[in-house]
Amino acid sequence: MENRKERTKSRLRDAITQLLQEKPFDHITTTELVKVAKISRSGFYTHYQDKYDMIDQYQKTLFNTIEYVFEKNNGDLHKTMLETYEFLDKNEIYAALFSENGSKEIHQFMQAQLKNILARSILPQNPKRDKMNKLESIYTTTYYAHAIFGLTQAWIRRKRKESPEQISELLMALIN
Repeated sequence: MENRKERTKSRLRDAITQLLQEKPFDHITTTELVKVAKISRSGFYTHYQDKYDMIDQYQKTLFNTIEYVFEKNNGDLHKTMLETYEFLDKNEIYAALFSENGSKEIHQFMQAQLKNILARSILPQNPKRDKMNKLESIYTTTYYAHAIFGLTQAWIRRKRKESPEQISELLMALIN
């Protein structure tokens, strides 16, 4: 029984990953999902209430993983991003959720996490920091967070052609 349950969830994960490469999450229907997964609607509803319930489970895992990576690396942006890129490179579903078609909640969460780490890692290294007022600090971290997020989405859009090491090195070169 466990095998069947895992196989169904695996098919659904692969289906949502495929569909997210084609269209935004909000435009994906349960009907499309079960068709691509080649399972019955009742099979879907055995495991999930709806597509939001399904995606919520993946989001929680992604949130927890990213939060752990950010905390573990304690403000070291290079290590944090390298580990994040390695995770996204190994896990198609999470890269898909991170993409332009992915979940807006994940986008907002990641940008907030980036702002926090940037405030601890990049701003203290900025030679102009002593002259920055609170407003400039807020906009500086926002600017960098969006730049990092955009670069990450571009990397995913390009099918992650560069290795996690290459993309994190490029990111650090652009920031510094």
